[in-house]
Formats: sequence, C-alpha cells, structure tokens
Amino acid sequence: MRDFLYLSREDVRALRVPPGEVVDILLAAFRAKGSGAAVMPPKLTVHSRGDDFSQAMAAWISDAAAGDSSGGPSPQSPSGAPKEAGIAGLGAKWVCLFPGNAALGLPTLHGLLVLSDPETGVPLAVMDAAEVTAIRTGASAGLAARLLARPGASVVGLLGCGVQGRSSLLSLAAELPALRQVRLFDSRPQAVEALAGDLSAEIPGVEFVACREARQVARGADVVVTAITQVVGAPPPLDVGLVESGVLAVALDYDAAWTPAAMAGFDRFVVDDAAQVLATRAAGLRLGAIPEIYADLGELAAGLAEGRTEHHERFLCLNLGVAIADVAAGMLIYRRAVAAGLGARLPL
Repeated sequence: MRDFLYLSREDVRALRVPPGEVVDILLAAFRAKGSGAAVMPPKLTVHSRGDDFSQAMAAWISDAAAGDSSGGPSPQSPSGAPKEAGIAGLGAKWVCLFPGNAALGLPTLHGLLVLSDPETGVPLAVMDAAEVTAIRTGASAGLAARLLARPGASVVGLLGCGVQGRSSLLSLAAELPALRQVRLFDSRPQAVEALAGDLSAEIPGVEFVACREARQVARGADVVVTAITQVVGAPPPLDVGLVESGVLAVALDYDAAWTPAAMAGFDRFVVDDAAQVLATRAAGLRLGAIPEIYADLGELAAGLAEGRTEHHERFLCLNLGVAIADVAAGMLIYRRAVAAGLGARLPL
C-alpha cells in the first residue's frame, strides 16, 4: 500500500532550512521557467466576503532547464549551500487569506501544499502551506536582491513587520553581506518591537531602527521591502520622492504600498511572472496602474533579460507569489524531511 508524508507547520519550522538555500532553489526554478522547462498557469483567485480571498496555484518543473538547474548555489550565491538532488517537482497549493482573522485571534493565512512525483504523479507529501508560503515569499525578496540589488547594499527598509517581513529580512541578510541597518515600520508599534527583538539575535551586527512613519523606511535605504495587508480602498502610504538613486524596491503586497505616481518613478519595473501579473490586472481588482513590465524573474534568471547595468538605476520588483516557488521550496523541504525522518506517514 502506498503512503505519503504529512508535515505540520511545526515540522516545517523544525527543519530550519537556511534562507540562502531556498534562494538557491528558487533561482534554479525561475531559470527553468525562463528556459521553458516549467509549466505554471496563472493562479486561480476566489474572492469571497470583503477583503477575504483564496487561491489555487499549480506548477510542474522539469530538470531539463538550460544551464545549472541542479538546485545548488549559483556562482553568485553567498550561501555556499550543498547541491540538491534536482529541482523537478509537481504540486499545487490551496491558500486562504482572511485579514479579519486577526481580530478573532486566528492566523490570517491558512493553506495546504500537495506534492506529487513529477514522473508518475504518485502523491509524495501534504504539508502546511502557511510556513512554506512565508519561506518562499521571503526567499523571493532575496532572489530579487541577488539579481537586482546594487553591490554593497547595506541598508534595508521594511514596511510591514509580519511573517512575510520577517522571512524577507532573513533572506536579505543571507544575500547582502554588507547589511548593517534595517529600518522598520508597521501600523502596530508592538510588531516593530517584537521583530527587532527577535531578529537582533538571528542577524548579529545589524542595527534595527524603528521609524515613526511609513515613508521613513525608504530614506537612505538600498533595498525597500513592502509587506503590508491589502485593504481595498486604502490609499498607498508610499508616494513619489522617497527612494534613493540605485534603490531596489520589492513589493510583496501587490500595489498596496506604492502610489501609481511612485511606481512610475522607477527606472525599470520587474515582476515575478509577467503572465500572472497581466492576468491579475485584467481581472480588474488590482494592479490597474502598474508601469510597463520590463522583464520577469524567469527571464532574468535565464539570462534572457539584463538586470542592473548602472549603479544609479531604480528597480521596482513586484512579487505576487508564484507556484513554481511553492513547488520548488516544497520539494526542498520534502527531501530534507525524508532525510531527517520527520513527519507522519499516512496511507493513501
């Protein structure tokens, strides 16, 4: 009788996969996509009440990508991580985002990731998707920094000090060897204090500065990450005239943080997946005023588009979250869990 592996949220956390290794595997997955060795239809979004929505995301990744798709570190990788057994994967994620859950004392995000053998379709694993989503979302910010941040970037600004903000800072710390200061703002001051206290031990030698207002996180920052809650009708807190020359801004919150005028002020607009962003815009609920897309991360990873060519260029990278990232990170976690004997085996 066949069985599959079940991994709880605590199981996934217990593996403590280094952020740099997740960035490595995402780079390989995006290279596969850019090389035509992955299939990923745009995510299906189900809007329910108010700001609540759920999404179904699926992808298949082949090992047949051009170049080194082994999942190990690229020549630019700071992590020095060991090579993985490959990046092939097949899976789907069901995730629900209910912002009102915070008032009920519940997590705002719930979900499951299902993985199958990419050669046979046999179920391999089911795992908590909230932790996987946090891991791969933070790693997507790290990947954007690896591909687009200017050399020597040392100051990061973070708007939104929740789970995704925390994961992003851990990934950026792995990608930016010169990191010396992180500027923080959240609408909940206690979230800033908690995150700074938590990460001071995990990222030693970095100064954490609490900002009094949202716009201050961008002042003097080389990399700005926004990860705030999307609220329909709420005005974006970041307007024109805030970013420095040479900045990389990474938006993990659709168009919730930057005004249309501010987005138009960047020199180049990059996205994680152009087809998905355009499909989302066509649906008419968000992204109606985004700039023209220069390239997506798959094209950059595969060498089909140039990244930063000038020190002063200002990049805005919009990462909506993509299924190849979930599947690639999930397969990495699955392999580590099998090797560690972690999780519970359940019969089919």
